[in-house]
Amino acid sequence: MLVSLAWLNDFVGIGDLGPGAVADRLTMVGLEVERIFDFREYLGDLVAARLARAEPFGDGARVLFDGGPKGTFPAFSSARDLAEGRLYAIAPVGARLPLGAVKPMSLQGEVSRAKLVSAKEIFVGEDDSKALELPAETAPGTALAKIYPGEDWILEVSVTPNRGDALSHLGLARDLAAILNRPLKNRFFPMEEDGIEASEQIKIAIDCPEGCYRYCGRVINGASPQPSPLWLAARLQSLGLRSINNIVDVTNYVMLELGLPLHAFDLNRLRGAQITARFGDEGTHFTTLDGQERVFRTPANVLICDGEGPVAVGGVMGGLNSEVTDATRDVFLEGAMFNPASVRRTAKGLGLSTDASFRFERGQDINMCPQAVDRAASLISSLTLGKVAPGLLDARARPYRAKIVAFSPRRCNALLGTDYAEADMARVLGDVGVRLREKGESEEFDAEIPSWRLDIGQEADLFEEVVRLLDFANLPATLPPPPRPAAPPPPLYRTREKLRSFWVGRGFSELMSLSFINRDFADKLELPEEHPYRRRICPVLNPLSEEQGVLRTTLVPSLLNALRLNQYHGQFALRLFEAGAVFWATSPGERPLETERCGALWTGDPEEALWCEPKRGVDFFDLKGLVEALAGAWKEKWDFARGPELPPFLDPREAALVGRGGESLGYMGLLKESVARAYGLKKNGGPVYLLELSLEKLPAAPKFAFQPFSPFPGASRDLAVAVDLKVTAGEIQRAIWEDKSYPLASLALFDVFSGDKLPPGKKSLAFRLFFQDGERTLTEELVSGYFNSILKNLETRFGAALRA
Repeated sequence: MLVSLAWLNDFVGIGDLGPGAVADRLTMVGLEVERIFDFREYLGDLVAARLARAEPFGDGARVLFDGGPKGTFPAFSSARDLAEGRLYAIAPVGARLPLGAVKPMSLQGEVSRAKLVSAKEIFVGEDDSKALELPAETAPGTALAKIYPGEDWILEVSVTPNRGDALSHLGLARDLAAILNRPLKNRFFPMEEDGIEASEQIKIAIDCPEGCYRYCGRVINGASPQPSPLWLAARLQSLGLRSINNIVDVTNYVMLELGLPLHAFDLNRLRGAQITARFGDEGTHFTTLDGQERVFRTPANVLICDGEGPVAVGGVMGGLNSEVTDATRDVFLEGAMFNPASVRRTAKGLGLSTDASFRFERGQDINMCPQAVDRAASLISSLTLGKVAPGLLDARARPYRAKIVAFSPRRCNALLGTDYAEADMARVLGDVGVRLREKGESEEFDAEIPSWRLDIGQEADLFEEVVRLLDFANLPATLPPPPRPAAPPPPLYRTREKLRSFWVGRGFSELMSLSFINRDFADKLELPEEHPYRRRICPVLNPLSEEQGVLRTTLVPSLLNALRLNQYHGQFALRLFEAGAVFWATSPGERPLETERCGALWTGDPEEALWCEPKRGVDFFDLKGLVEALAGAWKEKWDFARGPELPPFLDPREAALVGRGGESLGYMGLLKESVARAYGLKKNGGPVYLLELSLEKLPAAPKFAFQPFSPFPGASRDLAVAVDLKVTAGEIQRAIWEDKSYPLASLALFDVFSGDKLPPGKKSLAFRLFFQDGERTLTEELVSGYFNSILKNLETRFGAALRA
């Protein structure tokens, strides 16, 4: 927001402060000043030049100006009253003017290097009918900034979204008055009423109390739209607004001064002599002041309507069918308060952001409506010689009740760590409009919040106002209490950290993706209707886009989307993992079930190809080996099995369920080619292997302690047993490990055989056992006893027979 320092001085005396001092004070109370500049700084680019020669050229004249030390400037002019030897104000090529920089111009082979300017064009006078002539004693080449030294410094203030009251000169002046301890000047706007009662010329009503809280109006008869006077046009121009005419300019002027956006209608173009604020339907067509036809895409848009249809979009922009033109003689002036949420919804739906919608979205003062229209009516009357019709039109949706918040000076000092005097607190709060009333014999007060401070809703907000306005820059620094011992992290946190360490240590890169995905993931993964990954999808009520329309029920889509992106950038050998949340829908209206899972993706070559080792792609057993290593990191033994619970997007020939003692932990396997095509994965990327495990089913990450190596030699034995085909190697291994009566250090499967040498329905599994004791050397007799104990256990549980 751009703010005029001279305008602020009209409300609170700051003439003794420079722009830098004012900027510092505002910044320290949360109204950050981002830039300071002199509005008329472009006058330094303009120079005084003597007309050396003028001769007819086309429809005008070809002239040559003498700029003294600045050199000569050839130019063109359509003026007929130029006189050689006189001095004029010119803008050389490159000079900055309010409407843009001066550019060279060519005409019939001649090039102009300067431009004549009028007094009104640079806001140093009213006349725009002729070139600005300068005093004869002016030296050629003198910058106009030295001839017209007046200045108005402009501050660019960044106002936070909760401070709608600060989007005006009056709002900023309130804060300045409080922090400088200076009085806020009372500004009176005299206004005389005359003519026919306003209520006899137009009727107003509110049919949407949820969208329009208050609607005020004034009627001005006999107005005459004209170009605005210099002071008004210059002030608007300095703050970035284009001057249109004296009526429209006044509405913008009052908006910048008091904060409330206003709108002026041509009274005679309002059909039925009535105005009603009501909700418009979705799909309504309406042409706004900029000549664009707008179509409302959202319901419940506040429309300002006359007797036949819309004439303005409430809080956003007026309509072309009721704008003020040169033919306007009677004006209806609107000052209203709209629901901020409704204005924002409408503005976003139309893709139309205006100065009015920017202010209404942040909230304005409902009690400013009559003051703002009276101020504007007074100005319009004085500028157009129109007469203000007697009577203020005022429609309210509901009576206003001020918010009351408890306030305790003692609690304020205790929370802030300060010792502010109660009188100082009361003063600064009073300066920004907060009225304190004592509550009986207690030390507390009832604070009545002013209608313009919508951001104050609780006692802590008042504490913030006190420290903000009193002495925030010098708030004493107090040492915080000594920190308490940090609580140990939750088990799930340690589990995630352990997983990250495991995967990164094996060359995997961590993926961090959004939990929002596209609903079409279920079709791409070929999930049947009854599959929980599809059936328990949780949609997002207000998604940013279709690509983020639902919460993911599995990590697989996130991993595959990342793989596709990498492949399109030429990266095919990938190892990715992600530890994140998935969400399953529960009962209607209930929060979704959030669980933590770990997913991994592996594609490409497991190792770099060497001369002695041929290139090969990753396979199922590479991933299975990683899962076994992961189980070892938790000091557990996990089993692998096939079953109907395998997800449909995995190839059942190379997939397995991962479990522990009958409890399912997740799944792993090869991605189907059809699913890979659905995700747009490239065939030359090779097979894709996936893993997904439940983190919440893993115990807390174990703490490992160093185990010293045994100084005693160990002994190896090979065990080959014949078992039924349905018995898995994992079951045999778990049975061997479960018995802790022997010092088994390692166990590995090294051969699987089935054929004619075995009975039908049998297979041979060969294991290498390594025994080692940390306290003694193992004898042949001890090792044989361990071996026989293991064999007897396998014979009892699986009917295993020793093979020679």
